[in-house]
Amino acid sequence: MIHRVLVVDDHPAVALALKVFLRGDERFAITDSAGTAAEGLERLDGHDAVVLDFQLPDLSGPELVRAFRVRAPQAALILHTAADDTPAVEAVRALVDAVVPKSTPEAVLSALEGLIGA
Repeated sequence: MIHRVLVVDDHPAVALALKVFLRGDERFAITDSAGTAAEGLERLDGHDAVVLDFQLPDLSGPELVRAFRVRAPQAALILHTAADDTPAVEAVRALVDAVVPKSTPEAVLSALEGLIGA
């Protein structure tokens, strides 16, 4: 079974890089991406996991994380951020399943393996 992953990031290159990185892995596939919170929330259904940027043009920080957690409580929520030790990230750490650094696709894969299966 391939687990469907949604990437929500305002930089399209992030979703593309993760898609390319996971291309050879038969367990996970980036099946959709969105550049805003609104688009991501619209495309959320049917995904097993969400890789979520912490700063989006239309919503950011704790409000962003809460919106995704409320809308899809069953989906693994992976916060993908450049700064994982800020007070804002600490404030939402309990609402997400993992916090991984940007520019580290291996950390995203590791989080996916730990959260939704190998």
